[in-house]
Amino acid sequence: MKKSRLNWKALLFLYGLSVILLWEWFIPIVELTDFGYASLFFIYILLFFILALVDVNWWISAPLQVLYILWAIHYIYFDQLLLSTDTIAIILADVKQNVLYLVEGELWELSNSFRTLLLFILIWMIAYLIRYWIEVRNSMMMFFALTVLFVALLDTFSPYDASASIVRIMIVGLLVVGYVTLIHLTGEERISIRPKRLLLLSLPLLFFVSIVGLLAKNAPVHPPAWPDPVPFLLSLAGADGNEQGEGVSKAGYDPDDSQLGGAFVQDHQLVFEVAVKNRQYWRIETKDTYTSKGWIQNKEVATEILRTNENLWDSDDVKPSYARLQFSEKLPFLVTPYGTKKVLYPEPLSIMHEIAANRLYLLMGVQEELEQYEVEYVPPKYTMSELQKTEMLAFETVTEDLTNYTQLPENLPRRVEELALSITETEMSVYNKVKAVEQYFKKSGFIYETQNVAIPGEDQDYVDQFLFETKRGYCDNFSTSMVVMLRSAGIPSRWVKGFAPGELSYKASGKSVYRVTNDEAHSWVEAYIPEIGWMPFEPTIGFTHPTDIKLDTAELVEKERSVKQQDASQVEKVQPTQKKNKSSQLVKKLKEKVLWFIGQWWLYVIVILLLAGGVAFAYRLRGTWLPKWNVRKLRKRSDGWQKFEQQYSQLLRQLNRAGIKKEAGMTLSHYAKMVDEKYGGDRMRILTQAYEKGVYGKDVQSQEWHKLNEVWEDLIISTIC
Repeated sequence: MKKSRLNWKALLFLYGLSVILLWEWFIPIVELTDFGYASLFFIYILLFFILALVDVNWWISAPLQVLYILWAIHYIYFDQLLLSTDTIAIILADVKQNVLYLVEGELWELSNSFRTLLLFILIWMIAYLIRYWIEVRNSMMMFFALTVLFVALLDTFSPYDASASIVRIMIVGLLVVGYVTLIHLTGEERISIRPKRLLLLSLPLLFFVSIVGLLAKNAPVHPPAWPDPVPFLLSLAGADGNEQGEGVSKAGYDPDDSQLGGAFVQDHQLVFEVAVKNRQYWRIETKDTYTSKGWIQNKEVATEILRTNENLWDSDDVKPSYARLQFSEKLPFLVTPYGTKKVLYPEPLSIMHEIAANRLYLLMGVQEELEQYEVEYVPPKYTMSELQKTEMLAFETVTEDLTNYTQLPENLPRRVEELALSITETEMSVYNKVKAVEQYFKKSGFIYETQNVAIPGEDQDYVDQFLFETKRGYCDNFSTSMVVMLRSAGIPSRWVKGFAPGELSYKASGKSVYRVTNDEAHSWVEAYIPEIGWMPFEPTIGFTHPTDIKLDTAELVEKERSVKQQDASQVEKVQPTQKKNKSSQLVKKLKEKVLWFIGQWWLYVIVILLLAGGVAFAYRLRGTWLPKWNVRKLRKRSDGWQKFEQQYSQLLRQLNRAGIKKEAGMTLSHYAKMVDEKYGGDRMRILTQAYEKGVYGKDVQSQEWHKLNEVWEDLIISTIC
């Protein structure tokens, strides 16, 4: 980066405004997501600009920033202030594995720590660009425009309210753009940029920006000139959910699951809103018996009577969290998150608990009138070392009757069991076997689809059809198939119904408010792990269960990496009938990807725009990179008149790009004098005399080519702007 001519006080002011502008990108992210540890990212931004202000050499500043990033990741995920060799080994192993995922295109496998690392790298790149725009280009219009566009899009298409943010951005952005424009203009006029002079020149700018800011804050707010575009775009996409095709189901919770399969249409009708600290899955019931076409609850119904405002189950001495649910649509059963301890209600009510089905509902018809209640819960936490301790032999010591959760229909095709065993046979722990089945769907060409979904025929099995014929479906296909495969591998498991977390609507009083619609009706899996109990898993592509698992040793991270690699090799060990069709399946998959790529017209537009933008950017900066490239290219040529003639022509073009134009009728000698006054010395005069001697005197033998090369390289590099 070209060394800045700016005074450190001017840089401090501009860097401070840039930090404020950059932080406006984080404010909506913090409000719309569960983004934590925002202060660590803010400290990093300050660290970068402090190092830039002091102008620390890159070989010092870069290691300092890398060290801070490692410490921040260490602190976020291990909650320790001091770095340790064990945790550094975990982080490095995690980075190594996730780089492989990036290369293989398995983006859904990226760990949270690696995503955090990528975010730090992105901030590093943006901060470096800001420094370049301020110190070298003296232009911040691009970053200012991108910030306005980013916040405006979020304000339009998300719950984020940018009313205050856009005012701050306009005030700060106009100040930054105005100041760097002044610096650019004073640089062109070769005026000394002292802080007092800069402040004097900027007084009109400060006045107008202050007036605009006051008007923006206090002026009356008019209604929008155009209607909200989101409903219009949804209607164009056919996603209004108001029409239902013949024979097609509608999204939403339905207690009858005896016949699964078939397409369904979206339904955006609100079911409930929930204010909760972190996103949760909302559990309603489980079912134990798979019929080859769907699910029923077969075990004899055992019940118990519980009470609101009292502990439903044994409670640990752990600080609980709370979720407040407000219903717009009535449901037959209570909706609760994992780890529920109490159902809170203004008056004590009786709750019926159907133990086998894990269903809760209020007695005496109160359920129909219930519009809101609060849940006290403690989210379950797991440790990887504990999860991986238990092996299959541990089921022999389990006292709980798990027979119903290993049930399979007698007519289940044999190849389903063979596939399950081939996926899990190399794993030792119960947890790793379950994870192997869960990850199988994400690596084997399965597609999430809600429309073109088959219904099994009379002699077909629902799971067999999905695993070996269609490989496309929605949550019911994925979750049912995982339960059946786990049971085929001897692992008790059950099918769970409820709702996915929903869409974040807004934040209030430190809690996130999610809108849960009929579209969020969902099914997933619970597997029984000895000494742990029932644990949720999510096989459906595009969904992630917020399970809290702590990696506590470097060996486990390395083992997790090997688990992923073994999964890929195990997929190739499927039964012989699949081996015969392997080549045809590969051709089919390749054909599908080619057809998909051809149909993505928008991708071509983006690529063309990026290429055009890159070419335009490179052309605009040709005065910076082209001279260096010419120097390297001409160094390889032998000395002589032909080389020097080309060097002199390139120098004239570069001087013209640098703003020193040769007027018509101006002699080369007079032009050389003007150039030397600009850059100092007599380099242009020496080169011009040698050029005129060769052109007019036809003397190309007595020139000192080596000396002329050095003079030319020195001068053309000096012209780089």
